[in-house]
Amino acid sequence: MFYQVDAFSSQPFLGNPTAIVLDSKNKFSTEIRESIAREMNLSVTAFVSDSNKADFKIEYFTPKKEVPLSGHATIAALWLLADVGEIVPENSKASIKVETKEGIFKTEIRWKDDVLDKVYMILKKPTFRDVELNIQSLADILGIRTDKIESDEKLPLVIADTGSPKLLILISSKEMTDALVPKYEEVERLCRRMKVSGIHLYTFDTYLDGSTSYTRQFEPIRGSPETVVSGLANGALGAYLVKRGFAQPGTLIIEQGESLERPSTIEVVIKGTEDEIKSVKIGGKAKVIFKFEPRKGLFKK
Repeated sequence: MFYQVDAFSSQPFLGNPTAIVLDSKNKFSTEIRESIAREMNLSVTAFVSDSNKADFKIEYFTPKKEVPLSGHATIAALWLLADVGEIVPENSKASIKVETKEGIFKTEIRWKDDVLDKVYMILKKPTFRDVELNIQSLADILGIRTDKIESDEKLPLVIADTGSPKLLILISSKEMTDALVPKYEEVERLCRRMKVSGIHLYTFDTYLDGSTSYTRQFEPIRGSPETVVSGLANGALGAYLVKRGFAQPGTLIIEQGESLERPSTIEVVIKGTEDEIKSVKIGGKAKVIFKFEPRKGLFKK
């Protein structure tokens, strides 16, 4: 059965639209999965099957290629499994292990008064690597003036990784973040050169009161020029802000998606201190939008 789930929003047609295929017996070949992902043409199509190592196995395909991990697709898939009754609450909470090609990840599904409330995913311990880039060249790629890039010695350009490496860049305002038009071919070349899966822009100028940051992400190397909302990147960003002393441990609210008219919020839960980030957890709500079934006999086994 095929579904579309909007991750990181409780409202339909907001958040990050994600295709989920429940394929318990793993009957679709890699070639068929690639074709399905291209046909769905969303940032990620996730295939959920049985696992010998965990509770479920999830494999992720972009319109361009298979990728080892996706945060928003994991949240969407677990939300769907709970929504259709494949996961049931145990004292208002269920702990589920998910097998991926990036390893096994722990997730938490929470109910409130017997209603599905939130899904969380515990990410890999973050790593950070400072990088040096020519600011003028970077500004040209992003289509902005150099003074609108505010990464400096306090918050330098960094590659942050909680499962998929991203280049984090501080931008002056949400208006500038939304208005810039990058050169996508140059973005892809930069990602290949820096060995990252995307460029993640962030600003402390937010749309909602109480949010820590507003973000925007470009991933042409993975087949999506722009991502509505990224779980792995925002988890890495939250950890980085705590490590640099720009946020306190606890639950951070990060916004994304305004630039695509799909506003979303993600919870990033950080445990630890500036000296040691002990754990990073991402989570939030989702909404099941569509359920459909392909025509019988369309796919070969």
